[in-house]
Amino acid sequence: MTRLELFLIRHGESVTNTSKTPLADGGLTERGRGQADAMAACMAASGITRLFSSPLMRAVETAQPLARQTQLPIEVWLDAHEVWTGEGYRGPTTEKLAEMYPEVVYPEGTECDPLGWHCPGGETSETGFRRAERLLDRLRQQFTQGERVALVAHGALNRRFMLAALGLDYSSSLRPYGDNCSIWWLGLGGSRVLIRYVGPAIPGLFDYIKP
Repeated sequence: MTRLELFLIRHGESVTNTSKTPLADGGLTERGRGQADAMAACMAASGITRLFSSPLMRAVETAQPLARQTQLPIEVWLDAHEVWTGEGYRGPTTEKLAEMYPEVVYPEGTECDPLGWHCPGGETSETGFRRAERLLDRLRQQFTQGERVALVAHGALNRRFMLAALGLDYSSSLRPYGDNCSIWWLGLGGSRVLIRYVGPAIPGLFDYIKP
């Protein structure tokens, strides 16, 4: 029996994807905003009841059309950020992020630095994988009644999340990949994992696949 159905979504094309130099954070490009709109249209009939996002602007901005489509808040998980090997940095303060994206809320008990959330940087493939494992454990513990939730995150983190869901180690040669705004649909129930790759957002998909 599937306890949780999770839609793992990669953010739309962002300025970090198109920049010639590494950028820790940034919003979506015009193309990325179009991808986010298409993803929201695709997910409109998916039946999700909760919407989570990385704190990075490119993820929150991707989640915004879906939040408006479903009338759900964007619940920001600070530790769902991208795997970042560069130097540490600070993201927007909670007030600034909420000003930019009014749909944003923070789970009860979230400790937010008044100077802005802090990403320590310097991650390795293993430490990024361990963080993905913790996110997966949190979802499994929090949702046990067949709910459907969505998490908007990032390419490198999502790959590690998929490995963790499959019970594989971070050093596995398997490399799940998804383009900007692609969707992985995971059914998690006990030791059993069902995976469907939706791929790039297809408007009307869930009109044919009912919740």
